[in-house]
Amino acid sequence: MKKRFFYITILVSIFFFNGCSLEEEPLSEAAPDSIFSTPTGIRDGVNGIYSTLRNIYGTQEGFTVTTFGTDLFRHGKDGGAKFMDTYSNELNSTETYLYRIWTYLYAGINSANTILDRIDAVSELTEVQKNTYKAEARFLRAHYYYWLTLQFGDVVLRETETKGVNTEDLPTDKKVIWEFMKADTQFAIDNLTYTASDYGRATKGAALHQMARILILLEDYQGAETAAKEVINSGAYNLLDSYADVFDYNNQENSEIIFSVQYLNDALNNGNGNQGHLFFTPAYDQFPGLTRDVTQGGRPYTRFRPTEFFRNLFEENDTRFDVTFRYTWYYNKAETLPDGKSIGEVAIWETEPGVFSEIAPNTDKMHWGMKKHDDPTRASFQDKAGFRDFFVFRLSETYLLAAEALLMQDKKTEALVFLNTVRNRAAKAGMSLADIVAGDLDIDVILDERAMELGGEELRWMDLARTGKLVERVQKYNPNGAANIQDFHQLRPIPQTQIDLSTVDYPQNDKY
Repeated sequence: MKKRFFYITILVSIFFFNGCSLEEEPLSEAAPDSIFSTPTGIRDGVNGIYSTLRNIYGTQEGFTVTTFGTDLFRHGKDGGAKFMDTYSNELNSTETYLYRIWTYLYAGINSANTILDRIDAVSELTEVQKNTYKAEARFLRAHYYYWLTLQFGDVVLRETETKGVNTEDLPTDKKVIWEFMKADTQFAIDNLTYTASDYGRATKGAALHQMARILILLEDYQGAETAAKEVINSGAYNLLDSYADVFDYNNQENSEIIFSVQYLNDALNNGNGNQGHLFFTPAYDQFPGLTRDVTQGGRPYTRFRPTEFFRNLFEENDTRFDVTFRYTWYYNKAETLPDGKSIGEVAIWETEPGVFSEIAPNTDKMHWGMKKHDDPTRASFQDKAGFRDFFVFRLSETYLLAAEALLMQDKKTEALVFLNTVRNRAAKAGMSLADIVAGDLDIDVILDERAMELGGEELRWMDLARTGKLVERVQKYNPNGAANIQDFHQLRPIPQTQIDLSTVDYPQNDKY
């Protein structure tokens, strides 16, 4: 077991808006000048930058802005943000989850800027130590800007710590920010190694993976190809033989994981925990013979229901289907058992009048679940805070980034090598998946493979937006959003709070 590190939140700014900072003194009255003037303060400050990851990965906000309103998921019966799926007029600048994501990301960026502005004054640190801390801070800063620019487009680029209240900032072209992200990530590549001091910290491999993502945005496909291949050929990571093994709860620190958000079975250091197990779980407990059980999804929040397109995308021999979906449940409540049924038997569902099946229906109330985020180790099914790490970068995605970069250079034959490596791993033992030939390879094939490999892992909305496929795919595959989605929905509205607190004419995204 590798040694993990704890995230520490340093209170520099309690709230940070894009260009606006409302500062509050911590109870200790410790000022940033004193906190970040020692090696210990810098170390804790860098750890604090990582804490923002826990606000976007494994949270309801993070899942909502990346999962709703795509070709893979539509809304279930519960939750108040269904307009993120239907693209109705309620999706506007006052939307709470978007405001929170905006605020979290800029808080993380400001934390990184604070460290970067102050670290050189700490003479007790060696240059190697300083460069390692700088590399981690710059890697994370670029990561947070990746989210911001894909969600909101042009946003404020802040390269230094926010001090006082700023109300005159204006957005920067997102392509300029992508170049800034590229420079940050290159610094991380140059100053990190493949092995981190503590498990969960950024590494050279994570920085190269991130670089491949950024260079695809910049349409430097040769550069993206090179970065992805460097990760694949480094020897630091390996695809596991079984897709199921990747998501084995007892195997979270495996050779396929390039970067993950750390959650711990330790209430004092786990924050709000990874809550992914909640949101894909249907209201199974509202049916006879069933009650809440951590082994069957636990507490149902009934937020995300897989589309028929997603369910039907997998081939018969694809092991990812059973790893991804929960579609059967088992009777576990004696008091309400249907006549003739026993505890432990597969539950029977009336999927339509007079038609019964062991396969659950896929309606708003009782839909299929997702098993990737299961956490059976929680003490109670009521516990929201889970302990499972959230996988941010996996080697299988690196292969798919390489395939995409090669496709965009019209190197289809080579692209298929990387694509088929992922597909071959997914096939059942002794079987194979249907061959894809070069003449059929296009961005839709890549997106389909990303769906089967990475579905439900907080990527899909941004993948569709960045490839220009959001509108087309929602119209084809998501009945909830098909009627309302328009081209302008490929960006989110700028939070109204940002606009209201600006003393300049801060522009809203088109048609919001």
